[in-house]
Amino acid sequence: IIPKQNKKRSCSDMNKLGKTVAFEKQGDNMELLKKSKITIAITLSLIGCLLILFFSSCGGESELFLEQYERRNAIKDNEGNQYKVVYESKDRCDICVYKSTDGQNWNKIGTIPSHGYEGYKVWGYSLTCEDNNILSFVYVGIGKGGKTIYFSKSLDNGSTWTEPVAVNDDIQAQRSYPKITSKGENIFIAWLEENERSSIEGGKPSGIYFSSSSDGGRSWNENSWIREGEDFWITVVENETICLTYVGGKMQNIGYLSYSRDRGKNWQTETTGELSTMVREPYTIVKNGLIYLIFQGTIPTTVHFRPGTSLNHQVYYLKSADRGKSWSRIIRLREKGVIK
Repeated sequence: IIPKQNKKRSCSDMNKLGKTVAFEKQGDNMELLKKSKITIAITLSLIGCLLILFFSSCGGESELFLEQYERRNAIKDNEGNQYKVVYESKDRCDICVYKSTDGQNWNKIGTIPSHGYEGYKVWGYSLTCEDNNILSFVYVGIGKGGKTIYFSKSLDNGSTWTEPVAVNDDIQAQRSYPKITSKGENIFIAWLEENERSSIEGGKPSGIYFSSSSDGGRSWNENSWIREGEDFWITVVENETICLTYVGGKMQNIGYLSYSRDRGKNWQTETTGELSTMVREPYTIVKNGLIYLIFQGTIPTTVHFRPGTSLNHQVYYLKSADRGKSWSRIIRLREKGVIK
């Protein structure tokens, strides 16, 4: 029987083993460090992408608002054709409709019947085209009750138009600047009205008036007074809510929002309160439950009150998450949004 021999490692063997273990640990640490760096790099990259998306979305939102505001008066059908109205004065005032496929070259396609009613462009008019490609037009002419709001529409892309129908009540008053919007057979019109008799004498109050039709404009409901105001815009937003946005205040620095959820039978009005800027040409956009009030504003100084001095307006907006009860701070859109 050969006895087992106890082999003892020499010091050199132990040193080699220690170096091997240390090297392996160092390698593990290096690998861990490398993985940590990769993880950090990926995390930072993701954060950077999120920040880019955030800021680009903010910029995109501003660009969208600015584009919609600048094109708020452009009339287009579903095929991209554009329409405009031209007042041509001859023996009587002819209201002609022009069409363009590129926004540069325009062709006359129809004439809105006026039956000799005296009417002028400066009294105001409004043209709209809804999703069903029906063109609707509202204007002011001399007829029923003095200055009268007339409505006409076209079912064949502006070639022929229906006979004008009077919208306002048969009351003598000065009417101007009608605006129109529609949703299917429901048509909504607002205008400014200045009554010639005071309320003490039995007349209606002056201000913004509203009327609606539920049969495509063949008949119109009784006119309703919204409140005093000017420079308004009317539109239909989510859930068929009618929104009226307009300007008030002695310094014209208050924005008003009146809205109706029952086709104009009842109205609720909210206000921005006095703003630091004068307000003109307000416009409403509703997106994701938020109301955006876009307008042209300027901060007046004593210089602006000198005769012949023009105001430099820029485009701003406010937003509200509670239907106008409270508003954000004023946000100015990009410099290219300046309106000369």
